[in-house]
Amino acid sequence: MKIKVSYERPEELQHILDRLRPDIKTWRKSRNRDGQFMKAYIFLDEQRGNNEKKL
Repeated sequence: MKIKVSYERPEELQHILDRLRPDIKTWRKSRNRDGQFMKAYIFLDEQRGNNEKKL
């Protein structure tokens, strides 16, 4: 599963990564720096089942 995250400050991205940490397979920041928001892509490990997380 791939999640696209938009954020303004690095602390916001770090907060999301900390919440999803057990399920993250890999993640990367987008090279596109245009606009107000920065973007990151988080790839989740699908082997962990259908656990739902509330953010």
